[in-house]
Amino acid sequence: MLKQLKSNLKRYPRLVAIRRRWRTQLQDAFDIYDSLFSLWSFPPRGVRLATPYGFKFHAGTSPIYGEMLAGRFESEEIALIKSHLTQAQVFVDIGANIGLYTCLACCAGIYTIAVEPQPKNLRLLYTNLIENDYHNVEVYPTGLAERPGLTTLYGASSTGASLVKGWALQVHPQSIQSTIPVTTLDILLGERFAGKKVLIKLDVEGAEYPVLLGASQTLEMRPRPTWMIEICSNEYHPAGLNPNYAATFKTFWRHGYEVRTADSENRIIQPADVERWVNSRACDSGVINYIFTPSG
Repeated sequence: MLKQLKSNLKRYPRLVAIRRRWRTQLQDAFDIYDSLFSLWSFPPRGVRLATPYGFKFHAGTSPIYGEMLAGRFESEEIALIKSHLTQAQVFVDIGANIGLYTCLACCAGIYTIAVEPQPKNLRLLYTNLIENDYHNVEVYPTGLAERPGLTTLYGASSTGASLVKGWALQVHPQSIQSTIPVTTLDILLGERFAGKKVLIKLDVEGAEYPVLLGASQTLEMRPRPTWMIEICSNEYHPAGLNPNYAATFKTFWRHGYEVRTADSENRIIQPADVERWVNSRACDSGVINYIFTPSG
């Protein structure tokens, strides 16, 4: 029944958008409370449980973290990442949050780069790495952008903080913000992993296109990396439609990539699909995560 309900929701993008908006607002309310009352605690206040993935995990009080602990969070995306990890030598987790995907890669014995700028998320990320005795990992407390500098991170912790002001109808974005450093993916990776199979997860809440603008060298690595990226069209953007939506996909097509939905359907996405979604101001793919693999 749950599978049928999920299938029905995919046919009605407006219902999906309403459901995501309600869920995000509830999540923000929980997380703002948690951020204000446990800001200086270490390890951060929250829950620690053994996960179905084979590692222990500390999480905050946001409802989304309960799904992580239970193994229900992004189940299709996680299954896809795990399948690609069997072929990867390096995993780059951009928007690592509290470390779910990072711990998955470390647990699989893959050398990992974790990038996360949000202070509370970082404390939980550190705790999870220490708790599981993971050492094959680098952690960078920074954001990624087109060029190095300083910028503002809006929103509380959990999974909703963004460099995009007003992202996902953030509650009181003016009062919950911080200044963070940013660098580029090309600077961060350099040429250290040339010749290695690299898997990149990019989940930066609407700021993925500026990350790609600072990753021209990475996009041309040999062998070229595989990417899984969250790309929203009209779901969370304060302008109503992501202004860089089509440009994000075109960047990969220009570099010779193939695009598919990051779910069990594994449906290929064509330029005509993206053009239709932009013109209609709504995406009917049923997902916001996509997998980008080198053509051929």
